[in-house]
Amino acid sequence: MREIIRKYRHFLLPLSMVLVFDLSLLAMNYVISAQLEVSSVNINIAGRQRMLSQKMTKSVMLIHYQHAQGLSSEHSFDELREAVFLFDQTLNAFYQGGKATSAAGEAIRVDKQVTSNISQTLSKAQEIWQPLFTELNLLLSDETYLPSVVSRLSQDNLLLLDLMNTLTNQLEDDARRSTYLLRGLQTIIVLMILLSFAMAIHRLIRRDQYYTNLMEKSSDIVLGINAGSGLITFISASVKVLLGRDEKYYLDHPLEQLFDPASVEYIEKLIALINADKSLPEYRCEVGLKGINGDIIIAEMLMQVAPSEDGCSMELSADIRDISERKLREQKLSDMAHKDALTGLPNRSMLTQMAEQAIHHARMQAQSLAVMFIDLDEFKAVNDAYGHAVGDRLLIEVAKRIDGLVRASDHVARISGDEFVVLLTGTTLKSDIQRIGHKIIQALSEPVVIDGHQCLIGASVGIARFPDDGNDFESLLKAADNVMYAVKHNGKNAVAFAC
Repeated sequence: MREIIRKYRHFLLPLSMVLVFDLSLLAMNYVISAQLEVSSVNINIAGRQRMLSQKMTKSVMLIHYQHAQGLSSEHSFDELREAVFLFDQTLNAFYQGGKATSAAGEAIRVDKQVTSNISQTLSKAQEIWQPLFTELNLLLSDETYLPSVVSRLSQDNLLLLDLMNTLTNQLEDDARRSTYLLRGLQTIIVLMILLSFAMAIHRLIRRDQYYTNLMEKSSDIVLGINAGSGLITFISASVKVLLGRDEKYYLDHPLEQLFDPASVEYIEKLIALINADKSLPEYRCEVGLKGINGDIIIAEMLMQVAPSEDGCSMELSADIRDISERKLREQKLSDMAHKDALTGLPNRSMLTQMAEQAIHHARMQAQSLAVMFIDLDEFKAVNDAYGHAVGDRLLIEVAKRIDGLVRASDHVARISGDEFVVLLTGTTLKSDIQRIGHKIIQALSEPVVIDGHQCLIGASVGIARFPDDGNDFESLLKAADNVMYAVKHNGKNAVAFAC
């Protein structure tokens, strides 16, 4: 037992904390008991209200009888006075909060009852009680009010008694609900604590088996590379699942057996650093693994440096995880952010990045480039006549035609509905740029048949050149846009330069 405690002391500490929480939960029971005691007192004095209601009726009737018989009613008046005082004090305490008198005659504090149904009951009771309370006080000071009090009591006492019965039942229900809720929460918490305790014990029991089988069950590849020889000294059996070859193919072989050339070069630099100062500049990197079919699998490698098994050298140990699907998702997200969803062309954001890079290169190499702004003519008429579905397919065809007319080094983008931009790099002659513009107009002017509809459009093209018309992309785009609108104004289907 002592050996178990020593071995698992790090696990027993959090389990001890669970026990502390459990004891804290038990301490909550004392708080709940205090709440139940308050509820018990409230129910008790609410029940007393029924008795006081009956006592007031009894006292008034007795006074009426004694008055008719000529008997002394002083004692009855004392009983009535006490009953009226206690009933009024208790009802006001429930309704507004304040002091009251317990059944034992002790002064107590009663909180205002805010529960909706209890509050409504108390409000109705106050409406009946206040006029009756006024007349009872008049009777206590003047017996001539006895007939009117008898008459009002005969009307209101049953209503008041019924409301006090309702109040008592509602207080009992409220206390019962609170108790059930608290006990339910306690039960859930205790069960969760017990479950956590059981799971912790279960994990302790299975710990040795877990670590023994981890290598075989994990989809990650665990790798060991000797920093002295650069050979693979250990690789987990899970490598076969990912790469198609078992561990024997890699053991005691150089890095080229497992990694692509770029990864081999990077890891060799890390090994050199390990041999120099026994440390790593970073502990996470991406590598390319060679699959059995010659394909490269992108993986993430988490690394650490530790003494080798024989203790004679250092070893680079790593956990390698396939992230091909993640990289594919990232690429898809990047495409969504930078490509036009309809045509697949770069969008304005991507075009801006490419243009800024091209301008920077042109500035450094003292070269020029051109921005060609293309707006389709008569596209709206096609869209209105044949619908958006036809219009979308027409835009896809337009994108294909424009992209097919430019060089691989140029870039075509769709920046809005029927507006396209072509970034022409390495261009110097105005005539060459103009020829490309005319080719685009000619290609877009040829009819496009979609679902039996012949779509006839054209294009207005405005061109701005770097550095003559602007030193940055935004100024070039604005200049090309302005001259394109001038083309539209002057008859469309033409090419014009900013200057």
